[in-house]
Amino acid sequence: MKSMFVKFLEEIEEPKLLELGGKGYSLAVLVSKGFNVPRGFVILSEAFFDYLRQNNMMEMMRKLSLEINENNFREKSREIRNLILSGKIQENIELEVREALDKLNTRHVSVRSSAVSEDSLRASFAGLHDTFLNVKAEASSVLESVKRCWAYLFNDRGVIYRIKKKIPRLKGMAVIVQEMIPAEVSGVVFTVHPMDKKSLLIEASYGIGDMVVGGRVEPDDYVVDRKTLKIVERKIGRKNIMTAIEGEKIKTVNVKRELAERQAFSDEEIENYLNQPREKFIIFRIKKGDKDV
Repeated sequence: MKSMFVKFLEEIEEPKLLELGGKGYSLAVLVSKGFNVPRGFVILSEAFFDYLRQNNMMEMMRKLSLEINENNFREKSREIRNLILSGKIQENIELEVREALDKLNTRHVSVRSSAVSEDSLRASFAGLHDTFLNVKAEASSVLESVKRCWAYLFNDRGVIYRIKKKIPRLKGMAVIVQEMIPAEVSGVVFTVHPMDKKSLLIEASYGIGDMVVGGRVEPDDYVVDRKTLKIVERKIGRKNIMTAIEGEKIKTVNVKRELAERQAFSDEEIENYLNQPREKFIIFRIKKGDKDV
């Protein structure tokens, strides 16, 4: 059966932002450039709109979306989320997701929001939409997380951000499903430093990375010269807690003081990685396997 709503990252020949959302588009580009990205697939943004149509929600969604303003956004957003969560995912989407999960053949996945309006030149939405980690790779669990990603397009922080940026309230939402990587140390690279265009910035901490993205821990900062790829400045953060996968659960654990006071990544690890022939960098060190995300 040809998939209408699901595409595997490695099968996407011409990435389209309107189909894949911001994150999905970026991941598809990375895969096309030969980066070693965890296997996964994207549930296209059209699946969200088809879900609304099949559940007879589209007109109500448009109405409620148009009514949202800075004074009532919490109340209206909650109403929209509850409306979306009350629907039933149609059989054709469920079947495509089941087949994709069988092909992916992994025990746990991350289910990540990928809004059409995010990661653009106009707006980033960094950390504003929801991700569900270590989800059991069975259709019922994954589809429930997908529905929550759709609903939380209308979380309070995302809605008020769209209001401030004058972005339409009702936008497409794709969802990325990838194999879950049990990272020991994780980091994110800003290929252009927010305060210095001549540098890039690496943030790194222990665990699977959600605390760095969510701003729940003070990570290490490494400022790197964009031309020479040499570290020019480093600041060791207070990495006193981390999230780690333990069986079916994700737990927050304390980091021993002597470990917290060390660099999460050594200078050598960072410089060796950055000097590989790559255009963009996002770093994970994992317990087993050989994947760089």
